[in-house]
Amino acid sequence: MRSGLAAALMGVGGILLAFGATILVIAVFTRAGAWRDQLPTMLSVATGALVIGGVMFAVGFLFHRVGRRAGVEAR
Repeated sequence: MRSGLAAALMGVGGILLAFGATILVIAVFTRAGAWRDQLPTMLSVATGALVIGGVMFAVGFLFHRVGRRAGVEAR
């Protein structure tokens, strides 16, 4: 159960990190275009996705480390 939860958290966290990075790149390249009024929204969504994705990935990584360490000690 713990390894499945860790894998799910790391997977969803990685997807959110990639999504946030993509939005950030798009926002940087559209600064001078007609999308200028949407720039604050794009940057806030990108920042939120990066932060939430990073936290989920880190929690999944820590669950994976704790689960692996608990399995070794139980033997």
